[in-house]
Amino acid sequence: MSNTAENLPSLPHKIVVLSGTEPQAFQRLTSWTDSWLAARQNSAIEVIVQHGTARPLAAVDSTDWLLRDELSAELAASPIIVGSVDLELVRQARSLGRRIVAVPRLTSEDETERDQQRLGRGLANHGHLLLAESEAELHELLDRTLADPDLTLSLDAHRTEQAGTELEQLVSQLQSAAFTNDAADRPSTSSQNVAVLYVGGLGRSGSTLLNDMLGQHGNLVSGGEIVHLWQRGLVENNLCGCGEKFQSCEFWNEVGQRAFGGWDQLDLAAAMKAKNMVDRNRFVPHLLAPWLFRSIRGPLDEYGNIVVALLRAIRDVADVPVVVDSSKQISTALMYKRINGVDLKIAHLIRDARGVAYSWTKTKKKVEVTDTDALMNQYHPGLMGWRWLSWNVSFASMRALGIPVMTLQYEDVITNPRRALTRVMKFAGVDVGELEYVGDGTVNLQPTHSVAGNPSRFKHGDIELRLDEAWQNKLEPKMRRLVTLITYPLLRRYGYKAKGGRR
Repeated sequence: MSNTAENLPSLPHKIVVLSGTEPQAFQRLTSWTDSWLAARQNSAIEVIVQHGTARPLAAVDSTDWLLRDELSAELAASPIIVGSVDLELVRQARSLGRRIVAVPRLTSEDETERDQQRLGRGLANHGHLLLAESEAELHELLDRTLADPDLTLSLDAHRTEQAGTELEQLVSQLQSAAFTNDAADRPSTSSQNVAVLYVGGLGRSGSTLLNDMLGQHGNLVSGGEIVHLWQRGLVENNLCGCGEKFQSCEFWNEVGQRAFGGWDQLDLAAAMKAKNMVDRNRFVPHLLAPWLFRSIRGPLDEYGNIVVALLRAIRDVADVPVVVDSSKQISTALMYKRINGVDLKIAHLIRDARGVAYSWTKTKKKVEVTDTDALMNQYHPGLMGWRWLSWNVSFASMRALGIPVMTLQYEDVITNPRRALTRVMKFAGVDVGELEYVGDGTVNLQPTHSVAGNPSRFKHGDIELRLDEAWQNKLEPKMRRLVTLITYPLLRRYGYKAKGGRR
């Protein structure tokens, strides 16, 4: 018999929390639940907690075990079910037309003999459960599901039998992919938030060079313009910064395996659809006030889960503490701010507006596109003047949202790279060290795995650093005056002279 959302009973505010029957204590789940309940002691919430071998909760009464009949009755009566990535529990929730809020048991925490992280991510990516990998994520999911229990309804509640078959097929695939090489897996820090250093600003401001320079350091990994990974990497299969095609690059293949059990396990069409409903500059007002624009909440949750899994995998494969994303888009920065699992810092990169405007008039080939001749976009200097003004005001204003922002000028990166990189790395919270790859007016660049960016990312070896001020002679005088007029208040704010150069 079909089990539809309409057929489900109207359930009260009731939560059942199950630590499972494994002999290892699942103290993270019970303590995270305890702290959430402690902050809501006056709420009218009925809570049933089975703590297993973990310590009893302080905020509410809990029991060590539930009998099978008791468990079945509680599951049927509770709209919110919280547990580990226990397949039997997932199946029971499926039969009830619901999905659980799951915290994966980790071998690194001595909670299980078989790590549940990859299985949990795979099931979450296909809508079979809601995954929380940190205390903050669990609290946020509990708050959301308490406010809207429909979030726990199975995405396929109208076709439970077919969905159950799909679940078993997916479990078989994920277990085969995720667990055959468990012994070879290195310890992961995936339960922690991902530290992201985001390069913000307008294109042609030197972000690719800065991305590659940061990527030479042992404490950062340069992902390039990660916002374009789906289209340019997975759809178009363009060149990675290392010179290999994206889908042939060992680094990105390992990232896909860690994040999703393989790129072929990711529903790319669904991911790109969610991205296009969230990460576009037209949705900046929605990202600034998601509580007013309800239409963005679902896609933001869906795409946010995918992005966090991707960023964690990039960090873990590179085995570094900080991921550098030089996407520069305003919407991407705000999306990072709105999703759980990301510790965001922004390096706001600025270049003289006239230099930026002139650069956008030049013809540049997309080196990463190898199957055809493709050119980068070109724009009118006046349009780029307005964009320069609006984008830089936007990134400077992100401090008001509580995002740490530092200002860095292209001219400083070129003329004093050691000092500029030291500032950025200290801001990102990493040990700077000797910066041996930075010389006197040069920088030694080895290939990075940047997924997109300026064609300069394919230049390696000793690179001479020279200010690109060709605009002073080649930008048409009337266009130079137009851009100066549009951008003058902010040009002056950042120390640029009306006739060129800096004060």
